[in-house]
Amino acid sequence: MDVQYSSSFVTGITHVFKTMCDIDLIHCDPFGKGDRRTIAEVTGVIGFTGDKKGVMSLSTSASGALTIYARLLREEYDRITPEIVDAVGEITNIVSGQARKELEKESLHLMAHLPMVFVGKGVRISYMTKGRIVSIPFSFNANGSTEEVSLDYVFE
Repeated sequence: MDVQYSSSFVTGITHVFKTMCDIDLIHCDPFGKGDRRTIAEVTGVIGFTGDKKGVMSLSTSASGALTIYARLLREEYDRITPEIVDAVGEITNIVSGQARKELEKESLHLMAHLPMVFVGKGVRISYMTKGRIVSIPFSFNANGSTEEVSLDYVFE
């Protein structure tokens, strides 16, 4: 399990959420995830190639995705639409870019593929890697409630 790379992903996602969405993320300790199912309703997934092969996913509830979209684009929706799905894919791409920038400081050079977004809770993602998934849970406060975001990654 490559928890050694967790700080790069934490730095990447917290920077992107703060600068682009004005959201302060609170993270918990990373842990090994045995289940390959998504924890929430909206999940962006992006693959990596280069010095290592891997995958990163960013998963949040429908209300979390709506909040992220509203903060990012200053528009509000009350349900998951194609615009929300696109925004989750874009935020996944931007977070991966910021994390890859941090990983380069550790001499790990990666290229990202196009992100994909899955809508539905408990979607099984069959990562084409053999490593153990590292999961980093985050939360943030919005509109009087707490939203959760999970960033998972795996390298081979």
